[in-house]
Amino acid sequence: MRRALWLCGFALIVLVVSGQARPLGTVFDIGAGVRPVGLGEAFTGLADDEYALFYNPAGLATLTGGRVSLLYQSHFGASTYLSAFGSFGNFGGGLIFFDFGQVPCLTAQNQPCTDAQGQTVEAFGYSSFALAIGWGVMMRTLPFVGNLFPAGLALGLRAKFVSITSFDPVQFQALNITGLALDPAFLWDVGAFGPVTKVRLGVAGENLLGLAFGAAEGEGFPLGMRLGISTRLLDLVTVSMDVSLNDGFHLGIEYTLTELGPLDALSIRAGMLTRTGLGLSVGMGVIFGSLHIDYAFLFHPDFEGSHWIAAAFRF
Repeated sequence: MRRALWLCGFALIVLVVSGQARPLGTVFDIGAGVRPVGLGEAFTGLADDEYALFYNPAGLATLTGGRVSLLYQSHFGASTYLSAFGSFGNFGGGLIFFDFGQVPCLTAQNQPCTDAQGQTVEAFGYSSFALAIGWGVMMRTLPFVGNLFPAGLALGLRAKFVSITSFDPVQFQALNITGLALDPAFLWDVGAFGPVTKVRLGVAGENLLGLAFGAAEGEGFPLGMRLGISTRLLDLVTVSMDVSLNDGFHLGIEYTLTELGPLDALSIRAGMLTRTGLGLSVGMGVIFGSLHIDYAFLFHPDFEGSHWIAAAFRF
């Protein structure tokens, strides 16, 4: 009965979100991590590696040891995406850099753009840099109030700094925007149910406390919420699902085999997401001792597909 009451209360958290200003796009709208991308970015209810910092920082409370992951990606064949994420104990940190390259700047009359000083602007670019740090804790370990919470419930908090550099072809002026935000999150390891060896529920706030400097009037970081669930069947198959108020529905499945000759583990992944139309992803990962190598390919209906590859070290 107590578990059922907590399940109901956990689901009601998603009803807290209200209206928001015109949103600013940042690297946090792209996704992160090759394994999460291979799972269609359905990671809020899974959050079991260093990319918990990106999708659900409460997952940091469940990690042990240290881990570092480096990622390079060619996004839609036209940009550069680099990231480095790491965790040690229940703390995590990450750096993300995204550069879209140069785009010809033309007015509605197909004429070259000019800036506020009357100088011709032949092309403009978009780049964004982000720094994030996070922390997670099992709520049962909190002093004085710990036994008020169910076993397996974790609290997380992420602080992030974002910088955006671009050119506004409508107002014909350079854009230099910086911002700060805090993102709270929860993850609940509910337990096992017969052949289902693990069930996790996650909820993560997005930009609940966010400030943007240098943005136009009415612009701001999008307020949002993600709700996720993951299950593990027979210690072989993981299924995860996310619903986000900002970028729709996400679904992923991962099949893992262990002790395959020289490989400690081999994982095959597939996913789907509906952020900007229906996207599909496939991927795989291999583990050699402390070295993890992951690959994913993301199909998009309107753009060229994107390759993701990363190496991670666990210690």
